Amino acid sequence: MSTAALPINAINDALSRGRPQDAERLTRDFLRQSPTDPDGLILLGLCLREQERWTEAVGPFSQLTRLQPRSALHWSNLGTALRSAGQMREAEDAYRRAIELDPRYYTALMDLGFLYLQRGIYPQARDCFLDAHALEPESPDARIYAAQMCFALDDRNIAERLIEPWRTWTDLPDDLALELAILMTQFGDSNQGRLIFERLLTDNPHNLRAIAHLAMMFERINQLDEARAMLARLPPPEAIADPALSQETITARTMLALREKDPAQARAVVEAMIAGQQRLRSRSDSREADLWLQDNLYFSLAKACDKQGDVDAVMRALEQAHALQIDLVRTSLPQLLEPAAQPLHTATKWISAEAFAAWPELPAPSMRESPIFIVGFPRSGTTMLEQMLDAHPLLQAMDERAFLQILVERMSRFGLVYPYDLGKLDAAQSEELRQLYWSLTAKVAPRREGQRLVDKNPLNMLRLPLIHRLFPQAPIILALRHPCDVILSNYMQYFNSNMFAVLCSSLERLAQGYITAFDFWLHHATLFKPNLIQSRYEDLLDDFPGNVKRIGDFLGLDDAAPLARFDQHARDKGFISTPSYNQVIEPPNKKAVDRWRRYQRYFEPVLPILQPMLQRFGYDS
Repeated sequence: MSTAALPINAINDALSRGRPQDAERLTRDFLRQSPTDPDGLILLGLCLREQERWTEAVGPFSQLTRLQPRSALHWSNLGTALRSAGQMREAEDAYRRAIELDPRYYTALMDLGFLYLQRGIYPQARDCFLDAHALEPESPDARIYAAQMCFALDDRNIAERLIEPWRTWTDLPDDLALELAILMTQFGDSNQGRLIFERLLTDNPHNLRAIAHLAMMFERINQLDEARAMLARLPPPEAIADPALSQETITARTMLALREKDPAQARAVVEAMIAGQQRLRSRSDSREADLWLQDNLYFSLAKACDKQGDVDAVMRALEQAHALQIDLVRTSLPQLLEPAAQPLHTATKWISAEAFAAWPELPAPSMRESPIFIVGFPRSGTTMLEQMLDAHPLLQAMDERAFLQILVERMSRFGLVYPYDLGKLDAAQSEELRQLYWSLTAKVAPRREGQRLVDKNPLNMLRLPLIHRLFPQAPIILALRHPCDVILSNYMQYFNSNMFAVLCSSLERLAQGYITAFDFWLHHATLFKPNLIQSRYEDLLDDFPGNVKRIGDFLGLDDAAPLARFDQHARDKGFISTPSYNQVIEPPNKKAVDRWRRYQRYFEPVLPILQPMLQRFGYDS
């Protein structure tokens, strides 16, 4: 047996001085005499890791798992080397073995989560980060990455709860602070997100990812000059080695290109970005993680082609965009693609006339003590209505929130099933649900004395039974627009929601979803007879002053004039969370009316599906 001693001090000294090659030489000298020494193998792996020679680092870490197969540390180190070397499946197996050996291994859980995140497998990534959070509840890392995955999987409420302590995180490393800032902007808190991005740039003016995100944020809040200035500080995407920065630079350039007045130039920019992203993919060992960017680019290409009037190019781009988005859903939530899956599952749960007749009458708020609900199928003009009402000093709107879903979840604590047991709610339970609603809304839309809340969430049309049970006098504005314009607008729009990605994946599926939603709405509106007014988008634009007065009268406003100045209010407001953010800052116009006519031949197969609602709402096909 060799009696050579491992020169640990000399190796550590070389590593600390940034000389990993010297440390490697010393380690290999030792291992030539003691080739199975665990400490020597660990140090060799670390030396290779410091030089990012990941494929070579797999060797010593793999050897360690054979020498000491019960060591979770060795399996975790092997997983990291394999993941960095692009051997994703083998890395997953190594991390899973580490966690099997030590279920409380926080680092291995986080690293496995990063592996799933890199591969675009969001449910498994979320579960890993949530398990790590359960082990170390105070860890900002676990909270931030778990929140990212919850948001990506349509569970915004859990995501927001996870980052509630963010103000106490005063010493985050730059990369984690950046991820927090991205989350803040996704949640609509653009002011806090911007402050974090700007602090990062103050500390390091060459933080290119912060610059890219600031460029995107400035475009999002309609500060285009500032966005251009940020974009000028970024290198071209093809010159960037970091995949994340390259993707973010592509996204920023694409977003700004679409805001320019030259559609041909915008199209050329987007097509160049697609070509660049395809080159990036060809160099990557993982193909799943950047699907979201690919579909974003094709959606952007479709919008540029639409501005040029190139209808066939639009539809080709959208076909590609939706195919990529469905690929990502197939990886993330494959159950949404099962034949029996119903994207708008809430619309399948109807209250019968007999069940409603048995509802006992309960105390309820008056009209003025109730929220004002704006509902309608998405892309029907609900954002314009929201900004109109928010422009009035006595009304306070909030970004779209799924707060009514939280009330549904609270109902289950009473042992009641939504919506069939709404009639079993007693007065105390109903009041508890109302107080929960007001406490949730107060966090995001605090109101001054005398202000009334405006709750705009289009698909709250599918929560009409809950609205009517808790707020039977609430004013409800149903936004209507030509169904074909609605379908086209949704088909052309990128949505974060996986459910909506599936719903919008084809014109036919969208048309069927539209019918399903309105069948539900019409049944329950007939049953409940809510305090309702309809606002047709086309009529609103034909006689804007008259319809401003009509809406003001319906809401009991003494002076409806502020509603007419919504575009100025929207410009002053800055961040608007919905896809119409760059449209509602313009005065009322008819640019989007009958837009679908250019695409009529693509609509021929779905017109029979839409015919019942076209006839019901008085629209021509």
